[in-house]
Amino acid sequence: MSSNDPEHRLPAMLSTIAGMREVLFTQTRHIDACLHLLNEDECGRAPLPAGEPDINRVIKALMHMIGISAHSLLKLTDEVGLGAKDGYPLARTIIEGAINVAYLMANGPEISRKAQRHAEVRAFRDLSRQEWIGGWTIKAGYRGQIPADEVQRLQAMTAEFTTAKGREKDWTDLSVRQRLDAAAAVFKNTALLSLNVSVFNIYRHASEVMHGSYYGALMIWGLTVPGPPKTERDAFRLVFVDHQFSALMSAIFAFASVVECFGQYAGVPSLKVGVDEVLERLAKLPAIAETLSNETPAEQSGHHE
Repeated sequence: MSSNDPEHRLPAMLSTIAGMREVLFTQTRHIDACLHLLNEDECGRAPLPAGEPDINRVIKALMHMIGISAHSLLKLTDEVGLGAKDGYPLARTIIEGAINVAYLMANGPEISRKAQRHAEVRAFRDLSRQEWIGGWTIKAGYRGQIPADEVQRLQAMTAEFTTAKGREKDWTDLSVRQRLDAAAAVFKNTALLSLNVSVFNIYRHASEVMHGSYYGALMIWGLTVPGPPKTERDAFRLVFVDHQFSALMSAIFAFASVVECFGQYAGVPSLKVGVDEVLERLAKLPAIAETLSNETPAEQSGHHE
C-alpha cells in the first residue's frame, strides 16, 4: 500500500484479511470437490476422463491433508496476535503438499508407487526405533505380532530406501525446486505460476520460524525491517496482520495452483472456473487492490527480470 502509517493501513489490512479468509474457505470447498471426484472415480460411479489409479490413491491422501491445514490456518487467523507466527509453518505445509501433488500428477504412476512403498517401509521401521542422545538410549517398539511372511516382504523393501552407509532415504531425491520444475514442464500456462509465488513469498521465512532461529524470532516482532522498533499498539497489530497476510496469500496461491493442475491432470477443465473466480475476488480486496493500482502494467502481467 502507499502508506506505512498504521492508522491508514490497519483498517484496510484487517478488511483484506477477512476477505482472504473467506477466499481460503471457498478454496477448501474446491479441494472437497476434487476429493469427491477422486472418490467417485475409485468407486467406479463416475470415472474421471484422465488420470491413473496409483496416482489418484496417493494424491487423494495428500489433498486431504492440505485441506485440513487450511482449516487450521483459518482458525489461527481468526484474531490478530502472536499466533500469526504459526501461520508460517502451516502455510508451508500446504505449499509442500501442493508441490508434491503437482509433481506426482506430472510424472507418471511409478513415482506414486514408489511413494506407496516408501510409506510402507517407513511405517515398518517405526515399529522398532532406537536413538542415542546425550549418553542416553531411547527405544520405542511395537509389541504385537506381525506375520513372518509380511516381515520378510517389508524387510526386502527397505533396501530401496537405504543408502550405502545405512541411512534412511526419502521417497524422492528431488529438491522442492526440482519438483516444481518437473511439474512446470507438464502443467503449462498459469498452473504453476501461483505455486512458485507461494514458495518465493514464504518458504525462507517459514524455515526460520520452524527451525526456531533468532532471526525468526526477530522477524515475528517486526525487528528485521528498516526503521525504529515498533512501540505503539496499532504498529504491533500491523506487524502481526502482515504475517497473517503472507501466510494466507501463500496458502491461497498454493490452493489455486493445485486445483488448476488437478483439473488439467484429471481432464476436468471446469475446475479452473472456480480458481479464476476466487483470484478475482482476491484482487478486489482493499489492500491488494490499492497495491495493484500502484503497479506498472509489466508488474501486473507478471513479467520479471
